[in-house]
Amino acid sequence: MSGALPGVRETDEEAAGRAVLEVVDLHVSYAGVGALRGVSVTLPERGIVAVLGNNGAGKSTLLRAISAVLPLQGGAIDDGEIRLAGEPLPEDPAAVVRAGVVQVPEGRHVFADLTVEENLRAGALTAKGKDRKAEARDRAFELFPRLEERRNQRAGLLSGGEQQMLAIARALMSEPRVLLLDEPSLGLAPKLVEQIAEIVSRIREQGTAVVLVEQNASMALAVADDAYVLEVGEVAVSGPARDLAASDEIRARYLGVAGEEAEMEVHPVEKTAPVGRSEPQELVAEGVTVRFGGLVALDDVSLTIAPGSTHAVIGPNGAGKSTLLNVLTGVYAATEGSVRYGDEELTGRNPNRIAKLGISRTFQNIALSPHMSVRDNLRIGRHRLTKTGFVAAGLRLPSARREEAAQRQVIAEVAELLGLTDRLDRPVALLPYGDRKRVELGRALCAEPSLLLLDEPVAGMNADEKQRMADAIARVREELGVSLLLVEHDMRFVMGLAERVTVLDFGRRIADGSPEDVQADERVLEAYLGTAGATTAPEDDPP
Repeated sequence: MSGALPGVRETDEEAAGRAVLEVVDLHVSYAGVGALRGVSVTLPERGIVAVLGNNGAGKSTLLRAISAVLPLQGGAIDDGEIRLAGEPLPEDPAAVVRAGVVQVPEGRHVFADLTVEENLRAGALTAKGKDRKAEARDRAFELFPRLEERRNQRAGLLSGGEQQMLAIARALMSEPRVLLLDEPSLGLAPKLVEQIAEIVSRIREQGTAVVLVEQNASMALAVADDAYVLEVGEVAVSGPARDLAASDEIRARYLGVAGEEAEMEVHPVEKTAPVGRSEPQELVAEGVTVRFGGLVALDDVSLTIAPGSTHAVIGPNGAGKSTLLNVLTGVYAATEGSVRYGDEELTGRNPNRIAKLGISRTFQNIALSPHMSVRDNLRIGRHRLTKTGFVAAGLRLPSARREEAAQRQVIAEVAELLGLTDRLDRPVALLPYGDRKRVELGRALCAEPSLLLLDEPVAGMNADEKQRMADAIARVREELGVSLLLVEHDMRFVMGLAERVTVLDFGRRIADGSPEDVQADERVLEAYLGTAGATTAPEDDPP
């Protein structure tokens, strides 16, 4: 086994030259369908390796194989080997964690009902001794001072960025040799993406090697030593990260990062038959304030969405965007203020009653039934419009048959609208990420809304998938005439679609106007893009 001789202190340079994790000629399949073919990756001790590529290329499958959770997803290693410090990696997930390999999955998985400190203690189950656990907690708080400030707060009340920090900190509590990070910047504002990049570098400085799976290629290549680009389950390109970052061909072909400064282009679309729905109404939120105990999540926020318009809400993580969506859909009750849709007062109504008024939404984290077909997932979106009872459906009465025919027509129209017709009978779990996001959009459309709220519709997508989603949303707007409210961090995407933009920061509205006006507003640049003076909140802001 490789390592330093007894009594001889190993230098950082010597450690960096030794492989702590090796994936050798790995072949993986799901139900006989190949997902990885001959993939080899080497992670040096105290190194950072980036794994990049389009959604569906096999990046998450690679992490599942390393962390031994493939069988839970119906996958299997057909050939190849995974070694930790020269020894075969255990095949049991718990044994892998005990060996020092810990994964932070995509999607900010925290224990919502536990406090920050309780979440950290849950991550330290494999650590031995109170002193070791205390040292690990102190290192986590050193990396994430914001978590120390909120140590006694329930994790479910943290912002998206803070939950991502907590998920990483909890994984570090077990003092891993290797940390597997799956899309740590997913859904984060540019300022927080920079912070995550710095944190990944500091994790390496603390002695942990990192495998970084990322769609944000610019960030990943900036912090990694080496990079591997996967394409259809194979390593298409590999080499020093700085070399890949300097290659325009690689950036444009595989990473989709060339020309990011330009706005998203909305392509013209052909006309399709519209799905029937009520006419959109004006939505007016006035003086909306939301408090959770002593925490002010929204502070006197007002906005107006004109009928048939596309309105965007942007801002850094923790600004209150998701809280605002939850108020508009009745998930949260406003402490103060009111929300009106047309002549209907939404304040105090539950989500079902609000949905019946024609307001539908999607979610940042995909909430589909993975083992059901696209068609069945779209049919779920018709649930609130279904009138046929159990007996009528079972007896196949004429009314039931008419309703079923109408449902099939709506599902077909939505699938055509979003380019999903040839995928209707496929299980959602087998679709690429971008297609799944469009299925979720389709499910919301099947409810025949007049106002559609989209929460991070392109989070985690590559450049091509973002363009397809932009085209799909433009088609929805033009063909169906619905009002749209976008909550999104991708500025190119927002500025290419929105007619009006509202900007939140620390729960307050700091700007509202045309995309051009918002882009030129210094307060927006400071709060959202992390320019000088944006790192701290005003003294009177809520914690």
